[in-house]
Amino acid sequence: MKTFRKHFLSAAVILTGIGTAYASHAEKKTAKKMAPMDGYIFNHSIGSCEKVADCDTAPGPICTVNNNPVLTQAFGLDAPGDLSTCNVELSQRQ
Repeated sequence: MKTFRKHFLSAAVILTGIGTAYASHAEKKTAKKMAPMDGYIFNHSIGSCEKVADCDTAPGPICTVNNNPVLTQAFGLDAPGDLSTCNVELSQRQ
């Protein structure tokens, strides 16, 4: 019975360590996915996208001008540096 307890406790400690390591690794990967991005709206008078907000790529509420949900939605650029189209949906920066 003593050897069973000894082996059971050893296995429990090892599994706890593995679980903790996996959980912290997954959290770091999630943090990398979140990235600040500029939010744009298409300005028809100048024919290009104009920066209006600071947004994020993490899932959450949609990014809007001045973080006001009743105002215009801000979008990310389709291609970095190309101000001709801005259609990428972004989230509010937390």
